[in-house]
Amino acid sequence: MRMRPLFLALLLALPAAPVPAAVPDEVFDDYQGIYRDLSVRHAGAVVTVKFVMSVTNAGNEQRVEDRTQAVIVSPDGLLLLPARAVSVDFSAFGLVPAGQTAPVANSSEFRVRLADSEDWLPADLVTRDAELGLAWLRLREPPRGLPHVDLGQGAPVAPGSVFFTLMRASDEWGGGIMIQPGLVRGETRTPTRRLMVDAMPGLGFAHDGRPVGYADIDFAALMRTGAGTGMGLDLAEQGLRMIPIDKVAAATAQAAKLPVAGGTVLPVPVPVPPAGEGSDGPEGAASAD
Repeated sequence: MRMRPLFLALLLALPAAPVPAAVPDEVFDDYQGIYRDLSVRHAGAVVTVKFVMSVTNAGNEQRVEDRTQAVIVSPDGLLLLPARAVSVDFSAFGLVPAGQTAPVANSSEFRVRLADSEDWLPADLVTRDAELGLAWLRLREPPRGLPHVDLGQGAPVAPGSVFFTLMRASDEWGGGIMIQPGLVRGETRTPTRRLMVDAMPGLGFAHDGRPVGYADIDFAALMRTGAGTGMGLDLAEQGLRMIPIDKVAAATAQAAKLPVAGGTVLPVPVPVPPAGEGSDGPEGAASAD
């Protein structure tokens, strides 16, 4: 009997740790004011993306329609989303036996539904950054006055900081905006700087509405290390990794200069960064698998 799936199921059933308030209790009792403010500022920029993912394994192809969340990050229709929605190389998970070819998944037919709209607008892939775990789409015909988040107006966070993620519910639940408080519980610089967070995936915001970073789960790292799946239940590495906002903004600025890739991940040359910059700086937006 394989024990790992059982332990993974147990972990999913564990309740999330309570998130402490960012300021003393006498200042506010809950997050109602923050919810209202973030909704006014950014709800229009949080959109739903549908796509078709083609999974190829041993010469057989399976097409599956899926969906994810994205954030509009420019007035001309550039969208930020997790790279796992664009393509997945399962060989990085470390689960494929030697001599066998790992499945590969690639997405196409991207469609975006804006807030308060019933229409699905076509979008094209610009590029993805496998190292940062980010990808960018562009609406083919963006409407005027498109709400967006200015990533250049970010706020730094550190271990102990509280932030908030905005998400949009599915059609079954009315497509409304939801808020999730998150906590920066540590940081790592191995191999590069990332914040260790308890949160939902997506772009995080400070209480004043400034973006603080992009949080997502590193499935490949979790599968390779088997963190928290044994009887010891070592949960230190369970959770999400957050890319600091300065790296997200720099990579997005590079992606904004690129043409669409026609629905296929293509390598795009970019200028070499100045000496001394990190390996996952602005140039990361053009890396492709």
